[in-house]
Amino acid sequence: MPIPEQRYVLGVAYQAGPDPRIQRGADGGRDYFSPEELEKAAWGFLRDGPSVGLFHADGTEGAATVVESYVYRGPDWHLGTDIVVKSGDWLIGAVLDERAWQLYKAGRITGWSPQGQARRITHRSS
Repeated sequence: MPIPEQRYVLGVAYQAGPDPRIQRGADGGRDYFSPEELEKAAWGFLRDGPSVGLFHADGTEGAATVVESYVYRGPDWHLGTDIVVKSGDWLIGAVLDERAWQLYKAGRITGWSPQGQARRITHRSS
């Protein structure tokens, strides 16, 4: 009898601090969270009842059940690709529903994209 797939995925929900590979976003800005602010956001996600949908589309909530959400506190974690998890990054682990799992296996789901609200603070260099 085959062992059923766990449908578990783990990934970086949001990177702490600026990404040196990104010089400017599509809107002309360069947004990022400090590690302290990202930690607050990660804790708020759990406190407010985590909800996971697909592709930021209404009506897709419930596509995954969050089973882990934490701020990584260890040394750099090289994943064997160009991805390095650093201390302060927010990780989410979840079990996908069957539809989401099939999309993940087909390469259509490739990461987390948290939705939320934030206040933009502009830092100007002198």
